[in-house]
Amino acid sequence: NKAGEGKVSIKLFPAGALGKAPDQFDLAEKGIADLSYHLADYTPGRFPLTTVFSLPFMVPSGEKVAEAMWKTFQQEPKYQEEYSKVKVLALFGHPGGHFHTVSKPIRSMADFKGIKMRTANPSISKALSLWGAVPVAQPITETYQSLQLGVLDGTVLVWEGMSTFKLNEITKFTTVADLYTMPMMFVINKDVWNGLPDDVKALLESTTGLEMSKAAGKAFDDAEKPTREMTIAKGTEEIILDPAELKKMKESTIPLREEWAAEMEAKGLPGKAVLKTALGFIEEK
Repeated sequence: NKAGEGKVSIKLFPAGALGKAPDQFDLAEKGIADLSYHLADYTPGRFPLTTVFSLPFMVPSGEKVAEAMWKTFQQEPKYQEEYSKVKVLALFGHPGGHFHTVSKPIRSMADFKGIKMRTANPSISKALSLWGAVPVAQPITETYQSLQLGVLDGTVLVWEGMSTFKLNEITKFTTVADLYTMPMMFVINKDVWNGLPDDVKALLESTTGLEMSKAAGKAFDDAEKPTREMTIAKGTEEIILDPAELKKMKESTIPLREEWAAEMEAKGLPGKAVLKTALGFIEEK
């Protein structure tokens, strides 16, 4: 709004005022909302290639994964087709989620055996199963009670989420892993975009895209530090895995990447190419 000097006015409708969380992309696509913020995991199957960033250990940081998401989108035509009915303004994710447990600390892969762990997505469920844990899919809003009653032994989540949902009142151990992110997007209705004056389009083009994607990722990064410090101050033990143990965990999930690529190829999508592109941008210095 400020940069537009009165030419652009954005009105926010928080707390699902225009629709439920899984409906947010549809709101922008159908023109019910001009702009929308959506999480790809809320609509399974709709953004298949986007889920490359839901695979384990694809998250150096929120800012870096956002950069990789945008650059992969720019480079891969089939990836772009997943968003063909809207104009994409930004693609981003949060920094890596960690393992948070109530009574049993995770110090090695062997410690996962039998642990009932709330999972983040199907790829993370497969990783947890590989390590001997029991993945449990449930809404985050139910996790507090599940941890409290012993239905769950732990959860995978970012530091900020632990504070937001007050789960750090119950868990006592956090094993740092940078395990996963949730791909997110900021999109605008195509007709709305096409109807904007050229100078407003130019303004939005100059402040969105890679710039906005990285800024959103960095905002998530910045939010992690105070919530991490607060959680540790409350008595949570932060566990840093031995580098060799973490390497072993990462290597154990490489077949999951290959499996994902094969599943995409079976659907007629360029899974191998997108995985290679995504990894290239993630590892880019």
